Amino acid sequence: MRLTYFLLLLPLVLPATGSAATQSFNFTVPNNTALNFENGAYIIEIIEISPPYYARVNMTYGNVSRFNNLYDGEAAITFNEIRLRAFSVADPARIYIEFPTGWGYPKISQIVRPTTPVGVPNIALTKSVDKTNINVGDIAEFKIKVENIGNATADNMTLTEQLPNGFSNAQGSRFPPTVNTELAPGSSQELYYALRAVDSGTFDFKPTIIKYGSKTSQSNPITITVSAVKQEKSNLVPAISLDKSRISIDDSIKATVTITNNGKAPAKSVLVEGSPPLGMKVVEGDLRQVYDLINPGEKIENRVTLKGTEAGNFTINLRTIYNDNPIGISTESEQISVTENEREYLYVVLPVVMIAIGAVSFAIKRHREYSF
Repeated sequence: MRLTYFLLLLPLVLPATGSAATQSFNFTVPNNTALNFENGAYIIEIIEISPPYYARVNMTYGNVSRFNNLYDGEAAITFNEIRLRAFSVADPARIYIEFPTGWGYPKISQIVRPTTPVGVPNIALTKSVDKTNINVGDIAEFKIKVENIGNATADNMTLTEQLPNGFSNAQGSRFPPTVNTELAPGSSQELYYALRAVDSGTFDFKPTIIKYGSKTSQSNPITITVSAVKQEKSNLVPAISLDKSRISIDDSIKATVTITNNGKAPAKSVLVEGSPPLGMKVVEGDLRQVYDLINPGEKIENRVTLKGTEAGNFTINLRTIYNDNPIGISTESEQISVTENEREYLYVVLPVVMIAIGAVSFAIKRHREYSF
């Protein structure tokens, strides 16, 4: 405010009253005026005027301050070497001040008080997800952090969150999340929700939006890639091994049928079909087997004992059928050779040999008889 504003501050110089060691003046001063005595040794500040009752002053000497109300027409108050009173309370007010004669005239100035800035809320949003590459059926967990980085309370807050195609709300989760209607400056809130991926593809999650008062804030966007579920299958590998491949009739042979699951999923409802070849029969165990489940990496064994009933060459043939291969897998053993029993050959050959020897002996004998 210009100095001309203080024309009303021009004091009315009055003759000193009382002791010759003091001087007194009447000051006409508006509100928020400071009177500076002796280069700041004493400061009188008029900080409030309440017509027609009082003028409130702040008196400072060194590091000591004191507040007083100067009521219109009341006796003067003393503050160290100064006495003062109000004799007309209006705006401006007329104040009587008495101070030592050795002091110079006070400097009069307007009090400049700092303007308190108007508080402004400022909401910052950050959205994050625990993973951005998932498969169909997986659950993604989201977090929204709401922070008030301003210097005033944000009120009437509302949240907008859009659910993209390809996702559904996960069980036990609430979508959209609920935000507090108010958030004090420097405070924050974290919101959580979970979504299940139901379709494959790349999905863009739009920014979360919060409105408060007349302002709007939004978060960062998020992109999630969802892959189609790869259907894992079982893969059964059957095999037949023999303890020997050559036997005689009525001799036995041991066959071991193994089934190994080299796939990445369990094989279910496994059926092994087969019967012994003609010329052989099962004497222990059973070639036909049923298994409810064969897990990945698991190996199943079935041991069967067979006996040869006829001479010839034979193979064991099996078919393995299961849920991932309803047509089945054919498996064949190595060739089995079944020969006649050697003792049976002796029973036939020995009489023949004996007959032949007898015939030869008879022929020699007759030859000798005729030679005489």
